[in-house]
Amino acid sequence: MTGNPTDPASAALEPSAEQDMVVLLALLDAEPAAVRRTPWTWAALSHEEAAALRRTVRRWVADYNLVHAVSSRELIPDCWPQHPGLAYDLAVMVWVYYDSHHDRRTSPLMAGDYHLRYLPGFRSRLDRWLGSDPTSCRAGEHPASWRATPGEALRPADHHRPVDGDEETAALCFSFGFTADNRSKMPDSTGLRDGRFR
Repeated sequence: MTGNPTDPASAALEPSAEQDMVVLLALLDAEPAAVRRTPWTWAALSHEEAAALRRTVRRWVADYNLVHAVSSRELIPDCWPQHPGLAYDLAVMVWVYYDSHHDRRTSPLMAGDYHLRYLPGFRSRLDRWLGSDPTSCRAGEHPASWRATPGEALRPADHHRPVDGDEETAALCFSFGFTADNRSKMPDSTGLRDGRFR
């Protein structure tokens, strides 16, 4: 239910956590500053970068469930990629955690802020992100439609491009209108180039 859904054989083939972080940190450290992108924004990532973030989020979720979930209501289910709001929130939480615990500029005050402010805030949003039946998701029985009302029953995949052709992760590709198709309508001051923020 809340373990890693990846089988051991395929896990041996996937890049290590360190390799994924190298890919993602390169986005933040890019020079000149005009080419920097935010590695916590799914829509700003290439397929390879989104796959690295997906694996990084999956690792963070496994650690969170092991360390920080103190009740079943705090568990993040394996179906998190099918919940767009949760997928976006998790990507940000991964980077808030990184920034407050691993970045070379971090401090004990930043780590404390993570535990006293960001982690409780995330926990308070978790059930809402899981939709109308969070218990089913946590039991490994993701509802056919987890939206609260029939009008919201459209699958996220109906609105987004899949990452690496994977239908399950299509919810991770929300662009909120900032796509290559819309860049000609955006003023240059947005920093949007080639469908990506820079």
